[in-house]
Amino acid sequence: MTTAEIESFLAICRYKTITRAAEHLFISQSALSTRLNTLERDLGGRLFYRQKGCREMILTPKGKAFFALSVQYESIVSQMNRLCKEQHLSLRVSSINSLGSFLLPSVYEAFLQEYPDAELEIQDKELAQAYVSIQRGLTDIAFTTRDADAPGVKSIHIFSEPMVLIFPKASATTTAVTLSELSGRQEVYVPWCAAFEQWHREAFGFCAQPQISISIMEQLRLFMKRPGSWAIVPVSVANGMQEETVIVPTSQPLPHREVYCNIADGGEQPTALDPFLTCLRNILSREPQIEIKFTLL
Repeated sequence: MTTAEIESFLAICRYKTITRAAEHLFISQSALSTRLNTLERDLGGRLFYRQKGCREMILTPKGKAFFALSVQYESIVSQMNRLCKEQHLSLRVSSINSLGSFLLPSVYEAFLQEYPDAELEIQDKELAQAYVSIQRGLTDIAFTTRDADAPGVKSIHIFSEPMVLIFPKASATTTAVTLSELSGRQEVYVPWCAAFEQWHREAFGFCAQPQISISIMEQLRLFMKRPGSWAIVPVSVANGMQEETVIVPTSQPLPHREVYCNIADGGEQPTALDPFLTCLRNILSREPQIEIKFTLL
């Protein structure tokens, strides 16, 4: 028996006559009768009584039993079809360590709450690694601090955020600090991006040599516990460390950090990409100091 034959049987049951059932299925009455005869032959018995002068089709006991099974079959087929049409959401995300530690976890959580069946693969790749991974189709989206300069990779400017000066709470001051007042040997230095490194050389001198230079965010938390230590960090990082540090105003302007996302240039993008970026935009919109630069793809 076939699905078409079962659908024909159910149509006859529901519309009571061959004529109306055939009209519903957009087939001829003879084609419908052929389907019914084939089904009855496969089942080895009549499903409807044939009575002269009675146009309405009446189920036999075998027909009643088969009707119950057919309804179940129809429901299962419908569920299977819906499952096939559902778009499975999965995304492979790479980011620099600072974003992956302080900003993106909130985005991951919001995304998974909105799409509990989605799957995330979270990667930690440096800039060059991320480009290669995108080119090879192993990463769907990579967050970096530089516009892409690689074939097959497209960059989108995501947001701009100010840098701020932070101190441990025990060492904090409420008055504005001049950069020249800061002791270079007490700085916890992080090379956030090329633009920040250039600004730092110009602001503190090309020979400035902080005692501590790091790139792992857990180390930043550790060394910022030292009395008198200080660091210049993106505001998203400062917000993530507000339990142990405070933002101290400066008399001179500090630079901004620009953040980009990189995706494959051309071809179909993952279905999960727009929902993920929507969650990112919602999280960013809660922070008035961060300037959102992108629209959805």
